[in-house]
Amino acid sequence: MKLVTLVISLGLLAGCASTPSSIQATAVSRAAYVNMPCSSLKLQMEAEVETLKSLSSEQTSARNWDIALNILLLPGIGAATGDSETEIGQSKGRMVVMQDEYASRCEQD
Repeated sequence: MKLVTLVISLGLLAGCASTPSSIQATAVSRAAYVNMPCSSLKLQMEAEVETLKSLSSEQTSARNWDIALNILLLPGIGAATGDSETEIGQSKGRMVVMQDEYASRCEQD
């Protein structure tokens, strides 16, 4: 019985959006940030933090809806709600690049 419960639970969660923390950063070109003044780079990082917070909130909401739909309606239907996984990965990638660029050029100021 425990095995059946585990299999059903995994099946319900398999059709759900990923948690924001489990989404990996995607590779992003550093070209846009190489010649950016440090003050602009800092402002851009702050704006990206807000973007990532917003996307993460949307992703969490999508995941919660997916779980609810999978449990209440039909297993697998939650996958139809969509998610922000690609956008979160890109945002995290931009943050990594900007933080690296800032650390290498701007922290000496």
